[in-house]
Amino acid sequence: MDERDAIAARVVHNAATSGGGPWTLEVYPTLRCNLSCQFCDTTDRHRKPQNEMSGARWSEIIDEAADLGTQRIMVLGGGEPLLAEAAPAIFSRAKLRGLTGFLTTNGTRLSRFAPLLAQIGWDEVHVSIDGATASTHDRLRGQAGAFRQSVRGLCALRGLSGAPRLGIHTVVTRENLEELPDLVRLGAALGCARVEFDHLIAYRPEQLRLALQPADQPRLEAAVSEALATARTLGIETTAEALLRPRGLSTPPPAPGVGLAAAPCLKAWHHLVIQADGRVSPCCVLAGEGGPIRDSGPIGSGGSGGSGGSVGAAWTHDPFLQTVRTSMLQKTPLPRCRECSENILVHERAIRDRLPNSPQVAGQGAGQAATLSEPA
Repeated sequence: MDERDAIAARVVHNAATSGGGPWTLEVYPTLRCNLSCQFCDTTDRHRKPQNEMSGARWSEIIDEAADLGTQRIMVLGGGEPLLAEAAPAIFSRAKLRGLTGFLTTNGTRLSRFAPLLAQIGWDEVHVSIDGATASTHDRLRGQAGAFRQSVRGLCALRGLSGAPRLGIHTVVTRENLEELPDLVRLGAALGCARVEFDHLIAYRPEQLRLALQPADQPRLEAAVSEALATARTLGIETTAEALLRPRGLSTPPPAPGVGLAAAPCLKAWHHLVIQADGRVSPCCVLAGEGGPIRDSGPIGSGGSGGSGGSVGAAWTHDPFLQTVRTSMLQKTPLPRCRECSENILVHERAIRDRLPNSPQVAGQGAGQAATLSEPA
């Protein structure tokens, strides 16, 4: 079964039961970082945690999620996850519980983690590389030598028995636009199976200076065309085509009809993000908006307005998650949903297209809207 079919089935189950659990757990073990990227949006999109949760607590959270049927863990976030003291515990516990593991990292500390990741059978690692040359990457990342460290990390991991699937992720700016084809070539040379490209979301003046402008459209189209042709020749996956669809101009579009089959986004029924301080959300764009599950214990132990102490309590009762689900069923996504990446929206549309074509799906969605509008 295609994974998206399985996620669609989980969405239907979760909506019908008003419970269940997430298919994917996305965790941010730290907001700290060792680089100073020109385009970083962490300060605008993430609340600073009061404290980072321990490896022991993260292990409990992974156990709770696995008991609810979670199948995948994504380790990334507002900072560099390999700076977190809890990182080894998260990796090891996730694989012990049989979860598929994905890691996104800037790669500067990857060499020291490579043996552990290969030993435990970690599944996929994406390294953020924002230039096909050291000069471009290091300038955008704000640190000399960052490119060399990241490439060395990929090479160290690739050379180990049991190495995970590798990929590169690039934020596209005016300074690296012409390097898209060369980034595909670099990915292939480093043994990567996939090169992902994503638009920059710009708020601050330094970000706006890097953002693509309407006048850059011909350059973008030429770079994307060459990157796609290069990827086909080299047999490597890429999301370059999604760059031709602008990001941040509108909220995710709904489909005709009612209920789940028409919801603009289904993440709130299959995806759970947990911040370094335990706050929850259904996606990275809305990270930190929900209540905390920092402490184990009954509902409400996470503090005023919190989700409770467990993943299950957060998934079922967190007021913010309920608000997001209701807004999607009413085809009124939250304003910040307009920041969503086209790569994510493509995935969500594919899941929605796989929902059963039956009145039951619309009925479950409509029923859940009424349920979720009531206080938990």
